[in-house]
Amino acid sequence: MKAFSVLFFTALVLWLPAQKQVYDIFLFGNKIGQTIVERKDNGNGTVKYTLNSKSEANVIFTKKTSEMNYDIIYENGQLLSAYTKNMKDGVTEISKTIWQGTKYLIQKGAEMLHLDKPIDFSSIQLYFSEPKGRTVIFSERLGEYCTFKQTSPGVYECKLANGVSNIYRYKDGALYELEMSKGASVYLRPAK
Repeated sequence: MKAFSVLFFTALVLWLPAQKQVYDIFLFGNKIGQTIVERKDNGNGTVKYTLNSKSEANVIFTKKTSEMNYDIIYENGQLLSAYTKNMKDGVTEISKTIWQGTKYLIQKGAEMLHLDKPIDFSSIQLYFSEPKGRTVIFSERLGEYCTFKQTSPGVYECKLANGVSNIYRYKDGALYELEMSKGASVYLRPAK
C-alpha cells in the first residue's frame, strides 16, 4: 500500500501543469548566459514560480557577472511570498516579500517596508502572460511597484529609478524578447 501511495503521489506531481521558459541572454550579439523561468501549478490554488539566471561577459577588459534566483508563491491569485537574490559583480542583494494576512512585510537588505494592498500580478508573471491593461506591476526584486506603459501593440516599457529601461515584447500573448537598456542593451530571447 505504501508503495502504491508513493507511486500515485509521484504520478500526480508529474501530471500537474508546469510551464518552463528558457531564454538565452545576448550582449552585442553574443550569447553571454541563460535564464530559466518555471511556473508550477499544484492544482489547489497555489502556484510556484522560480527564476534562475546566470551570465558572464567581458566588457572593456572587465569581467561582468550576474546571477539571479527567484522563488515566488501565489495562492488563489495573490502573491503570498517572494524571495529574490541578485548577485552582480560580487555584490549580493536579497529581497523578501511576505503576506501577513492584512499587509506585506518587505525586507530589502536592512530596510523594512510595508504594503497594505494585495498583489495580484508581479514581474515574474511577465514571462508567462502579456500585461494587457496594467499600468503598474510589482517588482519582487525591488520590493515596489513600477510604472508600465504600452508603447505599441504587444510592447510595454518600464523605466526604473536607476536609469534602466526594460522593454517587453509579446507576440500572440507570449514574451519573445526582453530588452534591458542602460547605455548598452542586453536581450533575453527564447532559446532555440
